[in-house]
Amino acid sequence: MKRIVQLGSTLLVAALVLTACSGSPGDDAAPSDDVPRELILGNNGDVLSWDPGEMKEGAIISYAEAVYDPLLRKTSEGVVEPNLATDFEYNEDLTELTLTLQEGISFTDGEPFDAEAVIANIEARKAGSGSASEAAASIDEVVATDDSTVVLQLSAPNPGLLSALATYLGYMASPAAIEAGTIGSEPVGSGPYVLDSGSTISGSSYAFERNADYWNAEAYPFDTVVIKPFEDFTARFNALTTGQIQFMYATPDMVEQAEASGLTVQTVPGEWQGVILQDRAGTLSPALGEVAVRQAINYAIDREAILDTYYNGFGQVSTQTFNPASQAWIEELNERYPYDPEMARELLAEAGYAEGFEIPISYSEGFMSPLVPIVQQYLAEVGITMTPVPINGFANGGLETLKGQPAFMLSFSTNIPAWTDVLNKLTPTSLWNNFGYTDDTVQSLLEEIPLTQGDEQTALYQELNTHLVEDAWFAPIVLQQNVYLASPEIDVTMQQAQLIPSLRFFAPAD
Repeated sequence: MKRIVQLGSTLLVAALVLTACSGSPGDDAAPSDDVPRELILGNNGDVLSWDPGEMKEGAIISYAEAVYDPLLRKTSEGVVEPNLATDFEYNEDLTELTLTLQEGISFTDGEPFDAEAVIANIEARKAGSGSASEAAASIDEVVATDDSTVVLQLSAPNPGLLSALATYLGYMASPAAIEAGTIGSEPVGSGPYVLDSGSTISGSSYAFERNADYWNAEAYPFDTVVIKPFEDFTARFNALTTGQIQFMYATPDMVEQAEASGLTVQTVPGEWQGVILQDRAGTLSPALGEVAVRQAINYAIDREAILDTYYNGFGQVSTQTFNPASQAWIEELNERYPYDPEMARELLAEAGYAEGFEIPISYSEGFMSPLVPIVQQYLAEVGITMTPVPINGFANGGLETLKGQPAFMLSFSTNIPAWTDVLNKLTPTSLWNNFGYTDDTVQSLLEEIPLTQGDEQTALYQELNTHLVEDAWFAPIVLQQNVYLASPEIDVTMQQAQLIPSLRFFAPAD
């Protein structure tokens, strides 16, 4: 059976013409007057590198989207559609993806966007260490059949490839800047904006001016964009209520005050929060090498109580780490670990830890800080002594600290397709599997899933998810409703399975 994922350039052009008449965000709406418009975003963190191949953080996507245009893009519902590539088509066995490229586009340094530029970018992503590296690893070679056509030849089918080409793998940077080695410090793309170095203060405020030559300017109604990093949620909220920023990713406890302040509150199913038990082989923490111990940790946590109190009910209890709209999700799995401290103690005794054990668990300061003592108390009640290890923000080496910890608490995005979560957390080289752990079941399923489609693939995903829950690779607590606060001056369309909505989903309120 031949599987084709294709949208013609004629359809794309027609869509752009039609949507240019609409006034809702994300619908390529042009501003109705000549008044300069500015969008100011409060961001979760700082940008460490402008190299798309080194970018790792979900919130950092806003910085990337300002300057880099992707080959493909996602709708607000997560559907992949054309962008710099006007057509995309797989061969019958899903091992070759042909991309037809737009013509007449240049990077802001004058370099042409063409097939050779795509090759340079894909090769650079393959050599990088960021979020794109896992998806790029499946690409054996990129072949240019002419200036506007490239064929991605894969070592094996990759169900997450199209999605990856709509984010970091697909962000196109100037080949000259890549070759010169300057792309990490000075972004050069073909995106809707260019970095205004004169108005930028590194670590504090990043200013972007409209790219006068951008091919799809109607999709971005703001003349300037400013991104201000705040690692502290309270500082970010204060900046929003005092008009210093117009948008932020928030915490549920801020909703009541935000509504009283006249801010717009929106939610979307998003991140799971809990513990990654990454030392599953017991390398640093022998106790974590025991399945019964990892299961005991799951039984020890009262998810319902935490949801009602800490999250103010914004979400649902969860034992799984996939998106509810993905193929892998099984609603019944959330009943696998009811709060049962007695069962936790029995499992610990079964594993040889009747007297308990000690374990350091690192966490990212800010969002996780109030949750840490709650989890610490629940673990203590079954005999597990948790030593919290706060880490610096990722901009200050925090990510490197996590790599050596047996377990850590963070907030993790869930994605569509589920394969993106596989690449992020489940392979031996995944960014969030720093100990490189796997087992025969996971390894076998990860080999089978890309070779299937439809119901057969769904069944394999769900088998994988069930195994991860039963084997307690993680200790999720809640799949939260991501909370977003915005000034009434702007309209924002929520986006499924992306931590921060894409810039084209922001528009002036008028």
